[in-house]
Amino acid sequence: MHRVRLGIVGCGIAARELHFPALVQLTDKFEITAVTSRRRERAEDFASMVKDALGYEPAVFDSYEELLESGSVDAVDLTLPIELNVPFIFKAVEKGVHVICEKPISTDIENGKKVVELSTNTDKVIYIAENYRHDFRFNKIRAFIDENTIGRPIFVAWHLWIGMDKSNKYVQTEWRQRPKHIGGFLSDGGVHHIAALRVIFGDIAWVSGVTKRVSDYLGDDDTLSTVFEFNSGVVGNYTVSYAVSGKQYFEIVGTDGRIYLDEERITVRGQREETINIPNQNTFKNEFEDFYRVVKHGEPNILGHPVDALKDLSFFEAAIKSKGTRIEIEDLLRSTTPD
Repeated sequence: MHRVRLGIVGCGIAARELHFPALVQLTDKFEITAVTSRRRERAEDFASMVKDALGYEPAVFDSYEELLESGSVDAVDLTLPIELNVPFIFKAVEKGVHVICEKPISTDIENGKKVVELSTNTDKVIYIAENYRHDFRFNKIRAFIDENTIGRPIFVAWHLWIGMDKSNKYVQTEWRQRPKHIGGFLSDGGVHHIAALRVIFGDIAWVSGVTKRVSDYLGDDDTLSTVFEFNSGVVGNYTVSYAVSGKQYFEIVGTDGRIYLDEERITVRGQREETINIPNQNTFKNEFEDFYRVVKHGEPNILGHPVDALKDLSFFEAAIKSKGTRIEIEDLLRSTTPD
């Protein structure tokens, strides 16, 4: 068997609506052999969904521990409340099972560092699933930068007005209403954005941020504005609100031009002018394909490495703790306590 025997752990929104449609397209690489969830009926529903789509029914287990002990999986796909990521990753590795785990890596840097340390002391793959690293948009923009299309990049601005109302399915998730992870929606959704910016420009040196709570139903502060600088010297402004709706704005300014991104296209105005329509893509399929190559072919875990996931999260811990001052990311990663 060349396929990875995969156990689905947690059968909520991410498993049903994001991961499963990708796995349906990868039946040559993955077989869903086991399922478990906090409520058995939800796991049974997921198993039935697998049978309807793929013609076989995975085993349903009452607990994660039973699933790991069953010997029926080579890897687990963790789509859980964020506070469970670290203990569930450790349990899998202890049983000799590979892990692909939804982002963010952990509730905070201190606990995330435990996963990074574990990843250096095991031959099992720990892959933090950040689909924005597999996104055409940001990799194409990185290519434009590398080709010197707009000269030397100086500044990037990304403003997102996401505006989740009370009926939003993510807002209705109980653990998101009472978040145990730093920043609530700010970090839960925001690690995507920082991962994307790091695809383009690399690591971030320092950040200063201010947070606000605009809504009364999003569980924590829901609006953030930051100024930061990459190690390369590019300066950034990232502003996001999960309470206020509006059109996003994305612009990179270079010495010889600019790059713009909207919902449909990438526009370059520099040494040459070019518009690229964004193709249809399933970035979750891309990440599972990469996970498969890492597990089965021993390829380096570059796009799902815990170190990068920790750096994505560190941006938000730094921004939230900064309260308008400047925090060096490396200092925070070393100590988890800013000077």
